[in-house]
Amino acid sequence: MPAFRAHSAEEIERARTLYEETDVSPADIARLMGLGVNTFYRRVKDWGWRRRRLRVEESDAIAREALTSADPGIAAYGRAWEEDKRSSAERAEAAILGQIAAIEGLQLRAARAALDLIDSERAARTLWRLAQALNEVEKLRRADAAPRKGRAAGRASEPEVDVEAMREELARRIAAMRKMYEEGA
Repeated sequence: MPAFRAHSAEEIERARTLYEETDVSPADIARLMGLGVNTFYRRVKDWGWRRRRLRVEESDAIAREALTSADPGIAAYGRAWEEDKRSSAERAEAAILGQIAAIEGLQLRAARAALDLIDSERAARTLWRLAQALNEVEKLRRADAAPRKGRAAGRASEPEVDVEAMREELARRIAAMRKMYEEGA
């Protein structure tokens, strides 16, 4: 039987954040901690972490409740969604940026642990998808801002989002992670 590996509180908290707040696979998190997947799941239960299955079930329950409590004349993607589109775009952008930060942390640890190329490629594909999602969020913001310009003339203008700067920053981060991986390999 392998020796028990002790983890610092910081390592455990980082793994908990990855597990509860991101979509990083449990196998990747277990590998970062130096555990097998079954041992990792056992520790998740022992440490009292919120299981992902429960997170999905809670989201489904909230969605069902929202659909049943909506006015009968409003379609699922109707007037209520249109009114809340701006805050939805902001929430989506925050979630995407959180995923990017989590992947950056995972890549840093992966470079230190010299994990295989497949993990790095998976992270790069995920970053690419997140960049595409950021573009979609920006399209939502533009679509939302266009009709509001006339109504919101009296309000203070909101800061413009520089999509090109966001793309350049994302490209810089990807290049830095790739360089870090190549230096570690």
